[in-house]
Amino acid sequence: MAKNELLQKASVSENGLNKGLIEEAYYFAQEAHKTQKRYSGEPYISHPVAVADILLNLKLDTSTVITGLLHDTVEDTLVSSKDISDKFGEDVAKLVNGVTKLSKIETYTENKFQAENFRKLILAMSKDIRVLLVKLADRLHNMRTIQFIPQENRRKKIASETLEIYAPLAGRLGMHDFKDELEDLAFQILNPSAYSSLLTRIEYLKKDKSNLTEKIRLRLMKLLSENSIQCEIIGREKKIYSVWKKMQDKQIAFRQLSDIFAYRILSKDIDDCYRILGLIHNRWSAVPGFFKDYISTPKINNYQSIHTTIVGPERQRVELQIRTNQMNAIADKGIAAHWKYKENYNLVNNSSSDPVNVTWLRDLVEILDSGGSSEELLEATKLEMFQDQVFCFTPKGDLIHLPSGSNSIDFAYALHSEIGNRCIGCKINGKPRPLYTKLQNGDEVEVMTSKKPSPSETWENIVTTAKAQSSIRRYFKKEEKNEFASLGFKILEKILNGDKLENNDLKDYASKFNRKTSDEFLIAIGKGHIKPHQLQKLKPKSRLSFFSRYRKSETLDTLPLEINNFNPGIAVHFADCCMPLPQEDIIGLTTIDSGLFIHSSDCSTLTNENKKNDWISATWKNVTKDQYFSSRIKVSVSNEPGSLGKLATIVGNLEGNITNLNISEKGKDFFDMIFVIDVHNLDHLNEIIDSLKQVSNVSSVNRLFINL
Repeated sequence: MAKNELLQKASVSENGLNKGLIEEAYYFAQEAHKTQKRYSGEPYISHPVAVADILLNLKLDTSTVITGLLHDTVEDTLVSSKDISDKFGEDVAKLVNGVTKLSKIETYTENKFQAENFRKLILAMSKDIRVLLVKLADRLHNMRTIQFIPQENRRKKIASETLEIYAPLAGRLGMHDFKDELEDLAFQILNPSAYSSLLTRIEYLKKDKSNLTEKIRLRLMKLLSENSIQCEIIGREKKIYSVWKKMQDKQIAFRQLSDIFAYRILSKDIDDCYRILGLIHNRWSAVPGFFKDYISTPKINNYQSIHTTIVGPERQRVELQIRTNQMNAIADKGIAAHWKYKENYNLVNNSSSDPVNVTWLRDLVEILDSGGSSEELLEATKLEMFQDQVFCFTPKGDLIHLPSGSNSIDFAYALHSEIGNRCIGCKINGKPRPLYTKLQNGDEVEVMTSKKPSPSETWENIVTTAKAQSSIRRYFKKEEKNEFASLGFKILEKILNGDKLENNDLKDYASKFNRKTSDEFLIAIGKGHIKPHQLQKLKPKSRLSFFSRYRKSETLDTLPLEINNFNPGIAVHFADCCMPLPQEDIIGLTTIDSGLFIHSSDCSTLTNENKKNDWISATWKNVTKDQYFSSRIKVSVSNEPGSLGKLATIVGNLEGNITNLNISEKGKDFFDMIFVIDVHNLDHLNEIIDSLKQVSNVSSVNRLFINL
């Protein structure tokens, strides 16, 4: 397209475009791309001009058209974002940056990069949908000229991505013209023999049936004119990819397709749509199962139309789409047909005035916020965008769109993630039904909830929608964090020996350990990332450390030990390797510079390398019931929700205190937990071990010794 044609189209636009600014953008882009060529050999400027022309056809605003002209300048030339902002304003600069950050999403890169770029696309278009509109226009022109790319594998990968991502996104925005053309262009690359065969057959039918097609149109027009209905009837050409997809989905041959003749009937208002439907059904027989009323229940992208198939004039099966002129504009152009742009408009936060239903986009952003991987997001979105929809209702009559195959759990999460988390049952059409029951069009679904959240981890494998899956994952991640935070709080409380913990204190403690929040600090303690001995610095200097009674150096006169011929003033330690307990045999081992270490007599560190004349006889004395000593155990447990809470509860009920915890993943389904526990003596420890072994998902519990 020549510059003059572009500017002429801009000057006659109905929405008051700034022709002068668009002309400046043209010369700016021409200068930036002056040394570049396309694969076709054309000057590169031909591409941004074509993209701007597509955006003009969508009747978009000046900023979006200029973005179409400049969308490759920052990425492919020496032009900076500041250059664009200075010359064309901040709005254009933000749009160009939004497109640039997508960094040419092309499938010749590895899948993980494709998924990451798709994540960027979702974030960019959630802030301003115009970013996606420019990207769709860019992709459409690139697909129109894809035959000039020399590498066949690259052509196929770009076409595959177009079919998997961009065409469904255009459909979700209601831009069916874009969707249909993108699908046909991609299909032509991916399956050229099937495309050619179908094209030949459709062209033959058009020539062979041309008289019959016009005859049917005139018969329909005559019926409606006789009943004083003003309308327009347009013969609708079947798109090649949609014909192919229908043949694949229904497993039928081309000759078995029943709706070769297709027409759109455009009326002035909705009342006439239903009058037209009544007149046609009264005149010709309707084919059962082929009637859909998308006017009363629009599709998720706000598509509205009545679909019906009749055995019509000349005894031919005829597919009809009955809609108003406004509905037709929306069906072709979608969100671009009547979008009113606002400065700094954030699509995710402005639901009240959305011209097209974009709850699906908000769901995608929610999945991103839940911390799911880019690959999970890409696969979940592909699945959700490709599936057909079912339309269900709440008891109050609110319409809920869901992918085909969804169940009541999906329905609950579609209402709100908190309703999904508290869902315990459902009624479908007034009757109690299992939560996994698949929903059908028109079902009324009543969700029954409990006061407290109680989702099942198995739900993640039952639900269909990406929103439900991400909400369930997020709930269990939060529950796991809550368990660790609770354990961390108990450990910290014990370390501080009864000091009252205030929120402000926790914030101060967190900052001392370089943690951003109190919860993050407590979770780090619960997971063992912050050790109990590190927390000693939080205690006032004047008070005796809780842990020092049995882990740090003491003198003999403060410990319940009997040691022959030993100076009471010498430092005494309980060895970390075996952590000896009252009721077991012990022995002392002297060191040159650290004093005396007390070991259990069968400790593996007491080898022949230790000189026996350094061993000192030791026994327990005067051990009281209110004294505690540390020991270490290892618990192997299957990965189930609430496991840590169960174990901590058992230890607490038996008057043991967990002072440290480390969790290391053993396999996909099992974890090893290493606890440091305060107990009275060896019998007390064995009682705790025996009780832990009774837990259903515990496979083993053992006292743990470490060979330091």
